[in-house]
This record gives sequence, structure tokens and C-alpha cells, in this order.
Amino acid sequence: MAEALLTVIARDGLAGAKLASVAAEAGTSIGLVQSYFRSKSDLLRFGIEYMYARAAERIAEAPRGTTIRQTLISIMETLLPLDEARRGELSVWLAFIPVTLTDPAMRALHHHNTERLLSGLTDGFARAQQTGELPSRLDPREEASALVALTDGISVHCLATGGDFDAARARRLLTNHLDRLFTEGSDSP
Repeated sequence: MAEALLTVIARDGLAGAKLASVAAEAGTSIGLVQSYFRSKSDLLRFGIEYMYARAAERIAEAPRGTTIRQTLISIMETLLPLDEARRGELSVWLAFIPVTLTDPAMRALHHHNTERLLSGLTDGFARAQQTGELPSRLDPREEASALVALTDGISVHCLATGGDFDAARARRLLTNHLDRLFTEGSDSP
């Protein structure tokens, strides 16, 4: 059901995510969909929670590098739209974002998942400072926030414009950003 919902939203937007459309995509009856979800809001919340769970699984499964910098690159690449599945998820996420402006439950869901990502990245940047990979003058939370914003921006351009923002460039932009932070090295001259 979740995959059918994500497919419908990616293809038709939130407006097209009707119970009947999801049922047709899933190859089941609308009655079955209605038995699980009382409203379209319940259905959408389920879909977004599923999408966030998939992203969290990819992050957990991302290869860990020998350096924190390599690990951060690996983790953040899981959020870039580098394949069709992630392009579809990004389409769903972009459709979902405006809903967070008017739906407190959706806003809370988005905030919770963003906070989880920021906390993990903040911990990574702090560990990099402890190991001397990253200068102590940098603020780990600010760098985590900047990395999320950069990744979101790259992702939007990959999806919306393509061309100059293909998979290779997306990876290069992400890597170059982290290289600039980490090549500054420790605080020693």
C-alpha cells in the first residue's frame, strides 16, 4: 500500500493521491484502503512516515568509511536523488513540505525526522573535532544544518533542473563542501 501511495504522489502530486487512485495502483479495492485509513490525511501521514523510515534505513545501511568525512559523504549521498526510487521519494517529500505549513501533525513529523538527522550529523561533526579531523572553531550543529540545507538544495535542483545537476555533479558538490571543511584539518598550523 505504501509503495502504491508513493507512486501516486510522485506521479500525480498530493491532489491526485485519492483513496481510489491508491487502491487502483495497489491493485486492490477502495474498501480495503478505507478499512486501513479513515481519511486522506491518515493515508498521507502513513505514506510520509513510510518514506522517512526508508530514508532512515538507507542511512543506517550506508557504508561507514575509515574517516568521519567519508562516513558523512556516504550518509548524505543516501538522501540525494541518485536513482529512480529516491527521485520518487524526493517528489513526495517536495509535495509534502507545503502541507507542513498548515497541518500541525505533519509539521511535527517533519520536525522530528529533521531533528534526528541533524542530531546524528552534529554528533559526527563533534566526533570529527575530537579526532582532529575538523577544526574546533567550527560549530557542529551549524555545520550539520548547513550540510542538510546544501543537500536539500542540491536534491531540489537535481529533480527540477537536471542537466547541470546530474548524479555526478550532485556527488561532487557534496564532496567538495565536506572536503573544504575537513581539509582545513585540525587547529594545529
